[in-house]
Amino acid sequence: MDELRIRSLCAGYGGRKVIDGAELTVRAGEVCALLGLNGSGKSTLLRAAMGLLPVSEGGVFLGERDLLAMGARERARHCAYIPQRSRMDGGITALEAVLMGANASTPLFSGYSAAQRERAKSCLDEMGALAWAETPVGALSEGQRQTVVFARAIMQRASVLLLDEPDGALDLPRRGAMMEAVRRMAGAGPCAALVALHDASLALSRCDRVLILMGGRIAFDLDMRCAGEEQVERALCALYGPVDIVRRGRRFAVLG
Repeated sequence: MDELRIRSLCAGYGGRKVIDGAELTVRAGEVCALLGLNGSGKSTLLRAAMGLLPVSEGGVFLGERDLLAMGARERARHCAYIPQRSRMDGGITALEAVLMGANASTPLFSGYSAAQRERAKSCLDEMGALAWAETPVGALSEGQRQTVVFARAIMQRASVLLLDEPDGALDLPRRGAMMEAVRRMAGAGPCAALVALHDASLALSRCDRVLILMGGRIAFDLDMRCAGEEQVERALCALYGPVDIVRRGRRFAVLG
């Protein structure tokens, strides 16, 4: 059960550092939210960790394995990444899109097996999307496409989940279902899940830990299994300015 470790990571665009020495660890079976203001570098950090953006300093490790030293196909066997917006070919069906999650573990030039097709249907069913199996992706709404992309990530059976605001295009009921699916994936693998979220209340109430990204680094690391109201309020006020924190049982909500 390997943990995801990001060490002294620096990355950015055009010589400008957006991520500047970020350090974090996500243990197997753990769901960690990543919160930050727009433009703070949440997407940059995830893309750099996935090897989609050049890293100027630091490293990304799964246990003792250097993820950034791997080729793209090998890395995809270990890491599943969901961007904010899918770029899937609109002509393929939802089932074909989910099957792509098996590409990294399927021999080149081989077709998908009957067992893989059944598993792809099961992944769609888990996300409440089996009815769309034969629907072209281009005919689905943005939220429906994001649900299919998430089913594809389930299909990968990866050790690391990197999700970039997967709640953005989802309505309220599907946001809860998405986070429950992340929780099941993290526990079943087990795998380490790092999820950039826009909704602070969702992060505080549904994740094991909440990481606050400020100035290119992790400024606060809240363990929601034991965090107190004062600790949560201090971190959220540092990020957003004055906000009110409401607690009901073990769940927190943020009021602007």
